[in-house]
Amino acid sequence: MSAQIDVPPSRPAVEDSRPATFLERGVTVPFTTPMLLGSRVRPGRRHDFEVAVPSPAGIRGFYVLPLKSLRDICVPTLHDRLVIEVLEDMAVLTPDAILRIARAAAQEGLAGRAAAAAAAAAEKAISGRKLFTNYTLLLQLISQTESPAERSLPPERDTPVHVQHRGQRAVGRTSQALGMTPDEVVQAMEGLAEAYLDLGFRGNPTKARYQQQLDRLDTVSAEIAAWADAAIDAQLASSASLVARSAHTTLCCGRVLLEDLLASTEDLPNLVVRWRQDPDAVRSELGKLAWLLDGWSMILGVWDSAPRIGLAAAIQEMVVMVPSMPFEVNKWVGGPEQEYFAEAHRRRSRSVFRLEEWRTGRTIDLILRNEMIVRDFV
Repeated sequence: MSAQIDVPPSRPAVEDSRPATFLERGVTVPFTTPMLLGSRVRPGRRHDFEVAVPSPAGIRGFYVLPLKSLRDICVPTLHDRLVIEVLEDMAVLTPDAILRIARAAAQEGLAGRAAAAAAAAAEKAISGRKLFTNYTLLLQLISQTESPAERSLPPERDTPVHVQHRGQRAVGRTSQALGMTPDEVVQAMEGLAEAYLDLGFRGNPTKARYQQQLDRLDTVSAEIAAWADAAIDAQLASSASLVARSAHTTLCCGRVLLEDLLASTEDLPNLVVRWRQDPDAVRSELGKLAWLLDGWSMILGVWDSAPRIGLAAAIQEMVVMVPSMPFEVNKWVGGPEQEYFAEAHRRRSRSVFRLEEWRTGRTIDLILRNEMIVRDFV
């Protein structure tokens, strides 16, 4: 449980303003327009989507307006106009849905050639990744359904022909035990393979997206913490420390959540039954890590751009984009999560100007930088 902070009744604690759920917090959209970097889209009060745009003054806070009104506060790039048009017709809002939109928009070439190539490569690799993920699941099913004598040679070390035979036997045993046909078991395994595509398995043999993001978050949080310790400017050091500790909080929650989600694969027959009964519920459960990590790929993209824009400028942008941790995370990780440094939030001042370069005519440079962030996002 987060620590309680004593404040006067006229000043609500910063923690009180945290969103209740991840959906209420919204999903980060990889816009390339400088003013929109780090913006989140979420359901509005009248069934339409609204967008929360980080304050350009560099302070903690957002401008919230209907998605349809976004063009009233800025001139979006062609890439962002396409993304907005697609968003307006969406029915369900999830991080994975935004990722699909971002890849489709990037392939149009409106975020630059590098982003287009990255998006095309990601789409091309999906079929192969699904096949490998399905194969990894099959290896686990074999190990879980064979007797000790039968698995004296681990399936991952066996020949492809023998693995195929052992896999057919495992599917047959599972279908008989569950009262399903072999085809139904195979279909469930294929659905699970798609659901685990970006989550992966223990040891990350499939190089899953979100496990790689956790590793990256671990590395960058340590780099930023080291920079904060060496920084001379007290305000910049405080901002960097907040980013580092918030990243570490997300990392700790992510590791707990990942362990819980991967534990489901230790009983694949039961997981097959759950998938057969309610695949949407399983997808929702496995999508929790995507919600937890949402927004951090953009923040890490800004950190990667630090050699071009300067470390201090990168920290100034990142600290405004740090996402609040919804109270829902306590249910997901079994609570408690780490204290979210509310006092550090209050210490930020208005002297950090996130879009100073934008105001002084460096719009093109920032758009190009943001296109590189989109390249890494997709």
